[in-house]
Amino acid sequence: MLGENLQKARLSKNLTQEEVAKELYFSRQAISRWESNKTEPNLETLIALAELYDSDLLAFAKGIEPQKRKKHINLFAGFGLLFFNFVLGVWLIIATALILLAFYAIVLALFLAPFIMIFAVLTHTFGNVTGATGFNWPYWVIAIIACSLMVLVSPFIWRFTKLLYFWLLKYLKFNLKSVYN
Repeated sequence: MLGENLQKARLSKNLTQEEVAKELYFSRQAISRWESNKTEPNLETLIALAELYDSDLLAFAKGIEPQKRKKHINLFAGFGLLFFNFVLGVWLIIATALILLAFYAIVLALFLAPFIMIFAVLTHTFGNVTGATGFNWPYWVIAIIACSLMVLVSPFIWRFTKLLYFWLLKYLKFNLKSVYN
């Protein structure tokens, strides 16, 4: 349908294929192939043709059906990705998850340190529990500094977690694209 529309537009301007070819720096055979639907001009050429014919691209495109791209599975890439992801990816994800879990455990422990010390002092003072310590200023200062530090650092650890999650999703999407295209 594109070829017929191009031919109608050319004839309406009383131009020959040679004149169009000379104006656009193409061969007459190229113009003939476009008009006979053997090949299609690229978008830049279509724009130039529209300007030459005093038309718009919509007039050329009427009746054109878009071609659907067939997707296929690349089995060799799929096998390679499965092997690579199992050997490296799974263990890397597990190691990263364990490191993040350790970070969050440290953050939680340091954040709760002053509260645990309050509980220890209260049980020592009122409960007379063996093993609990009394009030000790240096430990309290360290606990409060650690708690404050964890309050300041925890947003960065959370951002780091989100960044790792983002990159993991991006990696998985890349894998799917390489196997299924």
